Amino acid sequence: AEAYWWKGDMAKAMADVNAVRTRAGCAPYTDASKFDIGTILDERARELYWEEPRKTELNRISFIFAKTGKSYKGNTYTVAGFGTKNFYFDRMMEKTDWYNKGVKANNGQEYTMSAYHVLWPIPQNSISSNTQGIINQNFGYDGYANNKPPLTVIPAEDDL
Repeated sequence: AEAYWWKGDMAKAMADVNAVRTRAGCAPYTDASKFDIGTILDERARELYWEEPRKTELNRISFIFAKTGKSYKGNTYTVAGFGTKNFYFDRMMEKTDWYNKGVKANNGQEYTMSAYHVLWPIPQNSISSNTQGIINQNFGYDGYANNKPPLTVIPAEDDL
């Protein structure tokens, strides 16, 4: 279903999801114009509960949105702006009541989330111990300001 959706074939995407829904005794979707990636993700959450690495799937889909420029509910995303605006963050804010809504943990700390939390920080010891190259930190985390631009040309071994 997801592959058909990315290709723009909503009828086939909806048919694939409806095959699962029918097997489960649920009413099928009937309007392909209202069928989107959110519908597919909702269905996957029901069908694959505790079986799918959800964060990994949302990250993967977020990168596809960023690379293709395809829109979701009027939002478009880019790889360059991935740490400040991405599908993962928008989907989490749309679907959860935990983050940025005043919910507090037992210790009183409030649950918050920012767009950069789509990626986790690279451990500092991994960055520091890499003496043969450079590992950059992900946007939003300590050490990001020290990042070096990626190579666009690999130098010949004689030039090193």
